[in-house]
Amino acid sequence: MAAMRSTCLALGLTLWAAAPAAAQTSPTLAADRAQLASCLQTSSGAASACIGSIAVACVVAAGANRQAAEAGCARREEAVWRERLVQAVQQSGRPLDAGQRSRLVALQMSWEGYVAQKCAFYAAGQREGLQPGRQAGCELREVAARALELERASRPQAPARRPSQPPQIIR
Repeated sequence: MAAMRSTCLALGLTLWAAAPAAAQTSPTLAADRAQLASCLQTSSGAASACIGSIAVACVVAAGANRQAAEAGCARREEAVWRERLVQAVQQSGRPLDAGQRSRLVALQMSWEGYVAQKCAFYAAGQREGLQPGRQAGCELREVAARALELERASRPQAPARRPSQPPQIIR
């Protein structure tokens, strides 16, 4: 699955004008997208607090069969974060020349491989019944954190303020 994501991501990055591969129009995805946007808007600078908000609500709604719902709920939220990640990578690549875009694609593909290995390793240390949910949860957290990192990096920076006085050198 990670190899497929990397291939799709590379294709999406190569075709800069194309819509993100994860851009779907299902009612559930649209509702999840709106819920995440609302959380991010109200989180007042602590965007990482929104990671897991959709998955946790989904697992709670599963009732007694929570363990079986973990992987599906995590993948459901990951789809929303992955959309944001692909958009953030595309945004990051727009001002770059072709060589730098190629490096960005290579970096992102390496990151995807790292996440796949990290989360598979983490899941392998869990009891067999917990592995799918734990791996999906790990991938969700990693994708969300990467999306937030790239979104922060691509925001316009305020111009640096000049100090009112030159710095004092203390000896």
